[in-house]
Amino acid sequence: LSDDGKIATIGDYEFIVLKNNGDTVELLLKDKLYNKPFDSDCNNFAKSSLRKCLDVFAKELAELVGKDTIVKHTVDLTTLDGLKDYGSCDCLVSLLTFDKARENVEILDEFKLDCYWWLATALSTKRHDIEYGTMCVSPYGDVNINYYNFNYGVRPFCILKSNIFKS
Repeated sequence: LSDDGKIATIGDYEFIVLKNNGDTVELLLKDKLYNKPFDSDCNNFAKSSLRKCLDVFAKELAELVGKDTIVKHTVDLTTLDGLKDYGSCDCLVSLLTFDKARENVEILDEFKLDCYWWLATALSTKRHDIEYGTMCVSPYGDVNINYYNFNYGVRPFCILKSNIFKS
């Protein structure tokens, strides 16, 4: 599992290896976990109902790999227009941010992911009179803005200690 862009299988799940950092591996679920709205009234990932669902997935993943294998990471919730109103949040499992998706576009393009899927990045905040816009990636790989109550794919992102992949 040394190559970025390869598949790592954990239980019944296939993850795309975005980056092998030596001691840790950044992974994105290859197939959507399910379709779900980002939230019913919020574009702030830290407060979203989708984040709560990802916390449930983190527990399932912990049963497969061990809780100590999942590395807590900080999700920067800077909006697309640069506002820092939402701050950041610590997660075991999250969504990719706009910046993380852009950083990995060459790898992600290779997989021709099959549906619109959510990012953790909002378009803006109430300060700029935009509380509805949330970023998502289309099946063609381009980033779009959509309402948080649309039903799109959920692709969990996580960081695991790489020692679980060594035999």
